[in-house]
Amino acid sequence: MRFRRRAVTVFEVLTAVFLGAVGLVVLLGCFLMGFAVIAGIRRRRVVRVGERTTARCIRSHRPAHPASTRSSGPPRSRQRFVLEFRGPDGGLVRFEDDSTPATTREGDELTVAYLPARPERAVVVIGDEQTNWAEPVQMLAAFCVFLIVMAGIAFIGVEVLRDYASAASDPGFWIEP
Repeated sequence: MRFRRRAVTVFEVLTAVFLGAVGLVVLLGCFLMGFAVIAGIRRRRVVRVGERTTARCIRSHRPAHPASTRSSGPPRSRQRFVLEFRGPDGGLVRFEDDSTPATTREGDELTVAYLPARPERAVVVIGDEQTNWAEPVQMLAAFCVFLIVMAGIAFIGVEVLRDYASAASDPGFWIEP
């Protein structure tokens, strides 16, 4: 007994392409979320187990980006702060941070946490970060909303294509001029 292959319609191909595009956007979102989660885990670990010391803000600046060099509108990058502290060996350690409070001025002292093996990857300690779960919960909620929106887009897109395919198969659909 031979099986006959059924012909693939244009609308099935369009549906597959549409779902593939939606899938790529979801994959990109998952990839970016993974980076954010890894950075958050690293930051929490440094704050939880790292050594703490006082660092001095020695400079603040906004990185120059091609998009922010336009003459109109405010700069589009976050302010970065250069902080300096004495490391475990007594030498000066400098690092840049963009999570420092915006009210920080040159000469201000801030508490930082660092791992003794990598003092150049220090982080600014803001408040009681060991018990602050607001940021991870917000990230998870935003990711869930993203997935729900993408699922809605996929569902609506497939339904629109399916309706269009059923309408296109109707002989009265195609009106000749």
